[in-house]
Amino acid sequence: MGRPDTITKEYMRRPDVFADVFNQFLYHGKQVILPERLIELDTTEIVVPYGADNVPVPEQRYRDVAKMLAVMTDGRAAYCILAAENEDKINYAMPVKDGLYDFMQLAKQVTETARSHKESENKDRKPSKDEYLSGFWKDDRLLPVITLVIYYGADEWDGPLSLKEMYADCDENILKYAADYHINLITPSQLSDEEIDEFHTNFREVMKYIKYSKDRKKLMEVTRNDERFKNVERQAADVISVATGTKIKYAGREEKVNMCPAIEESEIVGVILFSKKRGISEAEAKQYIMEEYQKSEEEAEELIIMYWK
Repeated sequence: MGRPDTITKEYMRRPDVFADVFNQFLYHGKQVILPERLIELDTTEIVVPYGADNVPVPEQRYRDVAKMLAVMTDGRAAYCILAAENEDKINYAMPVKDGLYDFMQLAKQVTETARSHKESENKDRKPSKDEYLSGFWKDDRLLPVITLVIYYGADEWDGPLSLKEMYADCDENILKYAADYHINLITPSQLSDEEIDEFHTNFREVMKYIKYSKDRKKLMEVTRNDERFKNVERQAADVISVATGTKIKYAGREEKVNMCPAIEESEIVGVILFSKKRGISEAEAKQYIMEEYQKSEEEAEELIIMYWK
């Protein structure tokens, strides 16, 4: 597991962040899903396809984060399974990957339901012959599974959003009967600032920073005018760092980070690298940094030494 995947997975595992992301996606930020109503699930899914001579071949897949949600609707408890997949690169096979995970989870529910019937001592209800053979009874029901893909890149997602987009050219009369599956996607570049502001946790700052990470001028403007960037949780700052390559200097063990100095230094690094590439002298680059960023000669010299090589 790579470092970006590890950091984003741990961040999304937090109940407050997980609930916040789904509240924005499903309810435009209304606090319907409460963190305390989420139950962590085992992310290991096992399916048993059959190989040659019907020999079972167990196959295992690992989701990033999955939780069961219990909510009250009309005074009754309702349950569903919510899952998140973190992507730092565009996955052009995402509909297949997500569809596989969802159907493995549904298949697991069918298997567990059948096992429960066999182990039950309740003899009040006798299954029909068809129910007995399938293991899944006529009045059994599945918990719906909703998977949300979170893309941590600044580029626009240009991958397919459905299975049908992945199929080869074919007769439309055939394709309309082919199985389809649509992914649910959160991607910073395609969220408006108003939609990003529907997040309540520092996931808001994560999405906004990534969205403008390739436009240094706009990024500086946004972060300087937003007080929340001066008080970002360290874990969220870690996500920003691995997603955008921003170097963040932490002061000791502080749990809150002021992102503005990190953004400024990132911009200065860009100036230094640009100057070097265009043949601008170190002295000229240093002078520009002193004037543009109000740095002392010693500070500018230190930055030049650090990043010019």
